[in-house]
Amino acid sequence: MRPLDCALFAAVVLSACCAPYTKVEESFFMQAVHDILKWGRVNDAFDHFEFPGVVPRSFVGPLVISALTYPITIIFESTIDSSSSTSTMTERISTQVVARLVLGLLVVWANSRLRKEISRIFGRRAAMWYGIFCCCQFHYTFWTSRMLGNTLALVPVLLAQKHWLRCMYLKSRPARQRSYQFMAALLLFTCVVLRFDIAVFAVVMFVSGARNSTWRVVGLAAAALVASVLLTLLVDSYYWQTRWMWPEFQVFWFNVVQGQSVEWGISPPHHYLTHAIPRLLLGALPFAVVGVLRDTRAARLVGAYAVAIAVFSANPHKEWRFILPSVPVFNMCAAVGVSRLYQIAFIRRYVTVLATLLATSSLCIALIMSYISTLNYPGGHALKLLHATDQIPKANVHIDTYSAMSGVTRFGQYREDWTYDKSEGLMPDQYQSFTHLLTSQPEQHINQGFKITDAQSGYAGIKLTPVKDVLGALASGRFALLIQKAPLVWIMRRDDTLDEKQ
Repeated sequence: MRPLDCALFAAVVLSACCAPYTKVEESFFMQAVHDILKWGRVNDAFDHFEFPGVVPRSFVGPLVISALTYPITIIFESTIDSSSSTSTMTERISTQVVARLVLGLLVVWANSRLRKEISRIFGRRAAMWYGIFCCCQFHYTFWTSRMLGNTLALVPVLLAQKHWLRCMYLKSRPARQRSYQFMAALLLFTCVVLRFDIAVFAVVMFVSGARNSTWRVVGLAAAALVASVLLTLLVDSYYWQTRWMWPEFQVFWFNVVQGQSVEWGISPPHHYLTHAIPRLLLGALPFAVVGVLRDTRAARLVGAYAVAIAVFSANPHKEWRFILPSVPVFNMCAAVGVSRLYQIAFIRRYVTVLATLLATSSLCIALIMSYISTLNYPGGHALKLLHATDQIPKANVHIDTYSAMSGVTRFGQYREDWTYDKSEGLMPDQYQSFTHLLTSQPEQHINQGFKITDAQSGYAGIKLTPVKDVLGALASGRFALLIQKAPLVWIMRRDDTLDEKQ
């Protein structure tokens, strides 16, 4: 990997270390990695049997991440004092971070392959600015190591986009056809095993490169499809202990056929265009427009993905991560736009300054968004705080839904002599069996014999200084933009255990 690729990975490492905990969207894959690393073979203690989620997800991705993480866990175990609770906690959270960085490294590596192809087709300057734009975007750095199905799918998608460029613009017909074959195999695997919604992008990529299709390509694509189905059936039927388990088909049936995705909220049709894409691209957006206008090759690529985004826009439920695969294509177009502006004589001298200003602005926004995001995991921080401040043996800890959704994973539940419970809908008298609570509603337990021992703060909004006070605030050294924090998760302990030796 080149310096810009290393810079992107450095940004990923910084994001993962500053925000080591995970949110509910990452829960299945993160817990699956933990369980595979701890037990390997499936058993009743696996998290997904207790919390299966609304729809099943595939274990293929977590298996790959676990296999690459395992050698590092062996090193941790051999170098860390297992008799020290602090060392054990550090080891477990470090393992979680390493697993995330393994995923981040895979994405960065795949991105470097795409960037190399951009250099070959659009030139070194375009490849350089592509790397710069990627490094300066919040979603492309902070979320690259996040254990989401969308991020796992991004690895083969980036490689497929590399071959898409080749099959679109290489002069050699045999080389184009080979790339079309690789692209088809990667996309089919991704759709079948990792994320079914990648099929929308796959269709537009297949159609745009259809001139390279042959009967041999069709045969190889069919073989890749069958192999992918067999792989997910084999792996997921075993780990889910269910015959003929094909998770992504069930996701497709639930979200598309039954239309249940609307239960998670709906957004207007223009959401991706007016909200998601500007936030994803930041300073690269103006140059992406220039790239479309100044280069027909880039316009063809963006046009194909615009069709895909239009299809996603027809679905009432929208999330930015659904269109994450479009970010590399838009960044590519933006980089081409910068490169083409250098060909206009009277503005050539200003292009570098303008592009640098917009990239720097994007970086500043990304840093602010990253800091805010580090405050969104009060549950994980509260569990760490509980372990650090309370050392009683055989504690029984209840973790409420909000705490579990905001950072608590099995990697953080490192005390073998403690019991961690995430049961929902308990009656008041059932809480008496717990010695500790992590709760977002402490007022409900004050009269149940529990006392607050500590609290963990988190992000509570942004306060804007009134316009009339902005100049005064700046003059006095205070920022007009104030990120507010407030207690979000409380640690409570049952009254009759407060006198026990800690």
